[in-house]
Amino acid sequence: MSIVKDQPAHAGHTIKLTIGSQTVGRAQSISGRRSFGTENQYEIGSIMPQESVPLRVEGTVTLEKYRIRKKSLAELGLSSYGIGILNMGLIDIKVTDKYTDETIIVYRNCTLQESSEDFRANAMAGENATWLYLSADYGTAESDTTITP
Repeated sequence: MSIVKDQPAHAGHTIKLTIGSQTVGRAQSISGRRSFGTENQYEIGSIMPQESVPLRVEGTVTLEKYRIRKKSLAELGLSSYGIGILNMGLIDIKVTDKYTDETIIVYRNCTLQESSEDFRANAMAGENATWLYLSADYGTAESDTTITP
């Protein structure tokens, strides 16, 4: 069996998460999603679609995190409780390999869409935030590896 840094598969313990310029600790998960608004095109006389057409692109990235007493997402400037949303700028969310420091994916120009907190009996408190992103890539915004959401 190889040591963790030599294993080819990624897991939650092999990555580092950076939002804006801050490394985010105690995150439970981060999930990126791309939707293309694809609809089927039909013609009169048939119930079968003739082709599928992508109509719009939308990308979201959601972070689930433990809520830390003095380091909430809002206090880190990554979320908002209200009108503060109007003063928030765009952020990049970067996932890198903890051992090689290679970029796995970068979600670029993210705008906060929604955030929430969760408090339950006999459980740790958590908070979630979802951002819309304009593009994603593997480390260079100008590369041909850009993933359009």
